[in-house]
Amino acid sequence: MSKEGKAQTAEKNGKKDTKSVFDKRSKYGAIGKRMVMINVIAVLSAAILFCFLIIIENKVIGDRYKAQEYVSKNTLHEIEKLQEFIDDNNLTTKDTDRVDDWVYNRRNVLLIIYDGGQVIYDSTLGKGGREGLDEENNRFEPENNLPGNYPHKYTLDFADKTVKIDFVSFFDMRARFIYVTFQFCICFLLILVILLFNVFKMANYYTTLEADARKIEEGDLNHNITVRGYGRLSSVASAMERMRVSIIERHEKENELIESSHNLVMSMSHDLRTPLTILIGYLEILSGKKYKDEETRDVYIDKCKEKAYQIKLLSDRLFEYFLAFSTNEEDLNTQIYDKNVFSELMEDYLFTLNENGYKLDYSMDSGKDYFITLDIQLMRRVMDNIFSNINKYADKDKPVKINVFNNGRQLIFSFSNYIIKDLAVVESTNIGLSVCKKIISRHKGTLDILKEDGWFKVIIKLPVTRNRAELEKRK
Repeated sequence: MSKEGKAQTAEKNGKKDTKSVFDKRSKYGAIGKRMVMINVIAVLSAAILFCFLIIIENKVIGDRYKAQEYVSKNTLHEIEKLQEFIDDNNLTTKDTDRVDDWVYNRRNVLLIIYDGGQVIYDSTLGKGGREGLDEENNRFEPENNLPGNYPHKYTLDFADKTVKIDFVSFFDMRARFIYVTFQFCICFLLILVILLFNVFKMANYYTTLEADARKIEEGDLNHNITVRGYGRLSSVASAMERMRVSIIERHEKENELIESSHNLVMSMSHDLRTPLTILIGYLEILSGKKYKDEETRDVYIDKCKEKAYQIKLLSDRLFEYFLAFSTNEEDLNTQIYDKNVFSELMEDYLFTLNENGYKLDYSMDSGKDYFITLDIQLMRRVMDNIFSNINKYADKDKPVKINVFNNGRQLIFSFSNYIIKDLAVVESTNIGLSVCKKIISRHKGTLDILKEDGWFKVIIKLPVTRNRAELEKRK
């Protein structure tokens, strides 16, 4: 392989790898966005609940533990316990380390001890209560000018003397700690519930889809696939539902084809039986030499030839029918034509109708230039069938209306004729238009048949384009 070819191959592989990466990013990006959204909702819900619980905490705990009567009662109770501790251990003012142990074990107590205007212990200075006492004492004057920024002034009786104290017990701290722990647990449970709810919801949906798929697998194509929400599973469910509908439509088309083939066999057997029976009868006469003279024999021979040609015509049409329905679109021998193709194609048919005495109401508005891909031989077969039907079934006293126009995207044919009242004189296989419909379908077009008030109308729509290069690219 040349360097240029290798470079092109590498470039194509690089594009495929890049596309694959983007596809994966797109797929996992959708899942990631959903999970992020769920997490954000869970966290925001927990934050809102936490704020609400804080409001309740401040209302309930604050009102209870900050009430003056409650504070005073429990402060005296705590001081009594401290006094009992001092009495039981016969502590003096020099035993502040033991007092500090008691305060430290209580954790929610603030204690300052004054001796003659000097601070001998301050629990706010940390464990031991001694470091920084000199600095603390320098801030105050003697006893008559003690700090007044503490609301409670009480006394303690040590073994050597009685001292003044500032005592504050934060009774609400323990309750607040318990309540905050409760708050965090509740918020965590809320987040967990939201996440688990989403997981269980997805798992339940997955189970539902699995049950739906099992129903389809068992052959119940009428069972609808459950499509719920807008996530990745919903996309899979939508694809499964479209596949189910597509399978049903395919089965219906297959059944229609089987029924159509059955009707064809029945119709052809009836149409072939009559001329074949007559042909056999004439041949028996000829083989048994039961004719009167040579002239009668020649008449019988002509009748045999006529019926043989009739059988051949029917067999040719039957072959055309199976040919049209058994080949694929890839088998079309298509070429690109411009807007003049149909005016040339229908010219001979229009002339024949005119010569046969039909009144024509014909118009062709091809509009702007366009291009179309056709298998010209199959399209001639369509036109031959349509105009042949007009010759057989159209009432010559009514005009035959033929209109052709281009709307930019489609070339539309409209054939209308009034049906003659007596159809008994006309023989038909009833398969011509079925063949035409299949041929038009293979050209990506449509053929519709309308019958109303004695009028028979055929409408053909074929796709066209103004860009010839587009058609060449498709080929």
